[in-house]
Amino acid sequence: MAQQTRTWAEVVGLTQARAGAAFSSGTELTNIGFLLNSAARTIYDESRYWERFLVVEPRTVKRGYISLTENSINVYGCGIESVNGLYTLSADEFENHTVWELTTGDKPYYIRRETHNENNAWHIVQADSATQVIANEYLYSDGHDGNAPTESNWSVDIDGVAPTPITQALSEIGEAIGYWGSAKWEGNDPISLTAYPDSNGIRVASNVTGTVYVAYKKAWSDTYGNGESGTLATVPSEWAEFMAYDAARSYRASQDSESGFNPIALRDVNNALERALMKPSREGAIAALTNQLKTQYSTDNSV
Repeated sequence: MAQQTRTWAEVVGLTQARAGAAFSSGTELTNIGFLLNSAARTIYDESRYWERFLVVEPRTVKRGYISLTENSINVYGCGIESVNGLYTLSADEFENHTVWELTTGDKPYYIRRETHNENNAWHIVQADSATQVIANEYLYSDGHDGNAPTESNWSVDIDGVAPTPITQALSEIGEAIGYWGSAKWEGNDPISLTAYPDSNGIRVASNVTGTVYVAYKKAWSDTYGNGESGTLATVPSEWAEFMAYDAARSYRASQDSESGFNPIALRDVNNALERALMKPSREGAIAALTNQLKTQYSTDNSV
């Protein structure tokens, strides 16, 4: 399922057309925004298999638990195999900036912001420690000096090898789906782990420590709107019809009516929901996701 979008203005216009009302500004437009976001949250909760929210990432097990949130960075696709892996938050800083470290291999690697070759930016380096002033190897640079490295704007530094890495900050776990115990598999199914959520996070019943892989649905964090004040100006295309139907029906129900008649049938709302849910079902995710993940990751040499 392609991750296509529709504009917020288009969804608002569709809602207006179905509600038979105009709310271009003011309180009614604000209320429609709340109703559309409520509908979005409803359809998000309806399935754990929305493609755009599905993630498989390495996570750290500490004291038998996987935290729902983790300030770590997953590095993959790098030309130097040993650089790939899960970089966890270091206890040290470098030049007053946060450092992430990968220290489980033969040589330690660090993601840190520093000035190198007159370029004050984020680098992936090999060094003996996070605070070593001049690194042993300067491998990759993203050319940016923000609070954290970018995802894919990396370039090869003087000691690096193409291709450049992709770096992804870990997302918050909304709903866990599966757990596997190896960082890399070559031809065999990964070890499936037993785990369950409780008030402290996700308890791993298997006797493992270090890094595991978790398949999960990302936690909900988006608010849709006109693109201002932190809102997103685009809506998932597969949700748009249901959102417009649901918000329009809710809007009409909120209007005073002695008869209680609502011109937007609940059947139409439910049909829109069912049509949206057909898409992840056609992708085979609901029936086969776990098996697909195990099969694909057993032969994937990029992980």
